[in-house]
Amino acid sequence: MSNPPCGARIAWLILALLALVACDPARQNRLAEAPSADPATRLEAPGQAPQKGTGAKPSKLEPPASAQPGQLRAGAQGIVDGDTIRVVGFDNSIRLLQLDCEEVLKGDDLALADANWSAYVAAQSGDDDARIATYGTPLGNEATAFARDFFDGIEEVFVEYESPKRTRDFFGRHLAYVWIKRQGDVQGWLNYNLEAVRAGMSPYYTKYGYSARYHAAFEAAEAEAQQAGRGIWAKGARAYPDYARRKLEWADRAQQIAAFRDGFDAHEAFIELGSDTAMATLRQRLGQRVTLFGSVARFSPRGRPPKLHLAHRYRENVVVVASGTYAFARDLDTRQEEFVYVDGLVTLYRGNPQIELDETSRVLSGRTPPRP
Repeated sequence: MSNPPCGARIAWLILALLALVACDPARQNRLAEAPSADPATRLEAPGQAPQKGTGAKPSKLEPPASAQPGQLRAGAQGIVDGDTIRVVGFDNSIRLLQLDCEEVLKGDDLALADANWSAYVAAQSGDDDARIATYGTPLGNEATAFARDFFDGIEEVFVEYESPKRTRDFFGRHLAYVWIKRQGDVQGWLNYNLEAVRAGMSPYYTKYGYSARYHAAFEAAEAEAQQAGRGIWAKGARAYPDYARRKLEWADRAQQIAAFRDGFDAHEAFIELGSDTAMATLRQRLGQRVTLFGSVARFSPRGRPPKLHLAHRYRENVVVVASGTYAFARDLDTRQEEFVYVDGLVTLYRGNPQIELDETSRVLSGRTPPRP
């Protein structure tokens, strides 16, 4: 049989490609929601808002020279969910900075959510208005699928820490941005963290601080996703219904963290308890006065003496002891995760650093930092 004309072969190829896409509606929806492929509008320079009205195109972002190349673990092992991945050679998973994708919906909850979404959300939220609940949603599953699509065919990734002081989270996971560069892709470098926000898979998550390098880029990506109604921002999306409240609470915390880092991060007598080096620094300061900035794990006002426990890592707190005549202020907010400044003397108890308060000590809310 003679070969068909070139034009006919091209037409057949186009029809075949269209049929392949139509066979996978879930993937089709994800790709339809993806941002524009125009490289000039993908990312703006760190610390720089998109330029408006000038006709100038914002600079594209690239990972710094310090970004570590690594190999994404093969298959399903590489993608934990929408905001966590695993890379060969890293002793723990990588929790992706500025992302908080919704939890994966699985097990019996799948049927409950499908049968009555409103009742499912009400049951998961509970009666405690002070608590922001996290639970599985269809958008959590969609975020995992988005991550798998994004990293499909990618072996080499580049891992960027934001600060040498803060490379681990509360559970010991690595905290990082992750970059990829596809061969022959005109888009150049892509930052997964930013693209997940741009696709509406997560809000710009600031509970543990603003992005020091890409704050403007994250704000722009979130605004783009909201305007386009992507992912969690889509009308009728089966996602968390209370993002306005969540973002207000995160912003309050982010502002307190920013106030500490802007005012005291370089000060030797001030220690951020969430940092990697906090415990080692406390051991080096035995017998000296320091000011700790940290979040409340629990408060024991009836203890003898009363104690305030501040969180460092999972099952690793620093105890603040009100010895002598010191008394905690009655109006001090000691709810879990509230930030405080604690000024006191570093001592040891059973080999662990603690802070002893005396008559000159101060314990202040994170919203009212001390004067430098």
